[in-house]
Amino acid sequence: MVNKKSIYLHGLTWLIGLVLLVSVTADADERKIIRVGGSAESIYDMRIADLEILISLLFNEMYRDDNYQLKVKIYERDEMLESQLTSGKLDAIFMNPIFYLENIEYLNSKFTYAVQHGSSIKPNYLLLVRRDSGINSLEGLRDKKLIVPSGHMAGLRFLDVELLRTGMPMAAESFSEVRYTKEANAAIINLFFGQVDAALVTDFSYEVATELNRQIPKSLQIIRTSQPLIHMVIGIRKDFPPHLVERYLPFAESLNKFPRLRYLKKNFRFAGVKKITTDDLFTLVDLNKEFARLKNKVAPQ
Repeated sequence: MVNKKSIYLHGLTWLIGLVLLVSVTADADERKIIRVGGSAESIYDMRIADLEILISLLFNEMYRDDNYQLKVKIYERDEMLESQLTSGKLDAIFMNPIFYLENIEYLNSKFTYAVQHGSSIKPNYLLLVRRDSGINSLEGLRDKKLIVPSGHMAGLRFLDVELLRTGMPMAAESFSEVRYTKEANAAIINLFFGQVDAALVTDFSYEVATELNRQIPKSLQIIRTSQPLIHMVIGIRKDFPPHLVERYLPFAESLNKFPRLRYLKKNFRFAGVKKITTDDLFTLVDLNKEFARLKNKVAPQ
């Protein structure tokens, strides 16, 4: 069964990293507000209302004597988030890495961070099928049902490239249905019970699921594994004051030490928020280039 408590806590990890993403404006009480932005499409395993409250409480506890308060806004779609960023209404956001590369002109490359799960800042994406399905190739998944947790845009980019390499259309056309879920564990469970034909998840999500249910690796198998890719990026707008980033960075870097979040480390291999460079995104940049080239060569079938 789906572990609801774990799902809730996993969402907390991503959103708490938002304290790095700030927009300072004067509030009615003359305290300055730290504004952060995110998109529901870039998060999975979450309950937005609870997350917004907990982030603010943790931040305000740590910096109760500062002249800043935290405000978090989660938009329904990436397009809404992008509009807020490009219009100057947000100074920084957390996002999937595809979104980051598409909006990099608005962001400061010197202050880029990622949420790390497991032993590496770059997880692998896994394409799973049931062992008893007889499917062992991408061609065998044509017109089948795929399930993907929200926020897995880097994984979908990898899958699209894999499909295009074989001469198949992208996932949206190759599968009869691409189903999205806000719960990573739900994707694996749906596949386990045969409600879909394939699931695309991260290696750390699969690792946790197999520990919770030892039958999963006996019933499921991996038919494709991506190269290591950044999963979630935290970026700051170019004109955001660097001294404020340095002031509040310790909050994000120490998240894995918060007693209230101890289950994150256990259940989701949460290792904290880590600073990254453009070098960490080179693999995804190359994947994007190949995607653009193949998309222009392969016509939809």
